Amino acid sequence: MKENLEEKENIHNEQEANIKKVGFFKKVWYSITKLEKYPELSAQGLSKAIKYVAQLAIIMAIVSSIITVYGTKKLIDNATTYISEKAPDFVYKDEVLTINSDEKIIDENTTFGKVILDINTQNEEDVQKYLDDISKSESSGGILILKNKLIIRQSGIEDVTYEYKQLFEQLGISEFNKQDLIDYLKNDKMYGIYVNLFAVLALYAVIIYFINTILNVFIISIFGYIATLITKLKIRYVAVFNMAVYAITLSTMLNIIYMIINAVFKFKINYFDLMYVLVSSIYMIAAVFMLKTDFTKKQEVVQKIVEVQKQVHDELKSKEKEKKEDDGHIDNKNNNDDKQNDRDEKEEDNNIEGEKSEGANA
Repeated sequence: MKENLEEKENIHNEQEANIKKVGFFKKVWYSITKLEKYPELSAQGLSKAIKYVAQLAIIMAIVSSIITVYGTKKLIDNATTYISEKAPDFVYKDEVLTINSDEKIIDENTTFGKVILDINTQNEEDVQKYLDDISKSESSGGILILKNKLIIRQSGIEDVTYEYKQLFEQLGISEFNKQDLIDYLKNDKMYGIYVNLFAVLALYAVIIYFINTILNVFIISIFGYIATLITKLKIRYVAVFNMAVYAITLSTMLNIIYMIINAVFKFKINYFDLMYVLVSSIYMIAAVFMLKTDFTKKQEVVQKIVEVQKQVHDELKSKEKEKKEDDGHIDNKNNNDDKQNDRDEKEEDNNIEGEKSEGANA
């Protein structure tokens, strides 16, 4: 018995050691392809699950930041080409922009949409009219360039306004012309700006993705807990929450792939957020039902073992009873033999005494 307990304890310790050795990429693989591993992953605890969420958030943040910086660089390169080829000569000085022509310039292209340049107007009604024209254009977006600021309008997004004073003061620029701007945008110093932009975006994105992922995990864990109630499987909520963390892996990886495809090919999937939660919920519910099936199988095995043990116990008890009966029969027989021997001895004694009496009489 002691050896069996020690063996079971060694097996348990070995299993725990194997669980702790599971690295991040193996967890990703298990989470996507091996739902039966969810209980083992969940057994690592809440701290490991939170760490796994943080690692997923970091990966998403890095990918999204690279995509954003890449898109920004591509946009600046296109802007440099556009300014070089189509923009009139201009000068920025004393916090305002001036050009050689007094006429407004309107252009439309696939990169920026509709571009309107008018440095003479400061009337808010005219500005609003220009913005409405941009919204009605085929691209449903564009840029309005004014004397002291520019406004970017995109369909479905709030207008973004950049005042020249604030924008160029941050860059340490107080005066430039068209050629100076082109040279600056082509300068290697721009790579330093891209690196700083990546660092800021990545830090911000890690926080946002971590919070969003935790919220999605919470939603998925609710579906998982409901599944445990339906299957009458008694599991603590924290274990269900941990399983939900790993159930969200495939959706996260699909989200990363979608971000890359969308950045390269401008491919958009409607209701992707709904699909994100749906796929994770399916994984969560499937893991719960698989756990219930495994638990039921183990119960059946235990029941069979109990039945076999009971049968063996009954057989042993029956054999023990038969043995006792046999021993009792043997004892009775021995007692009868002893009594018979006693009677025979008494008869022999009586016979001897009788013979002695007859001899004396003679």
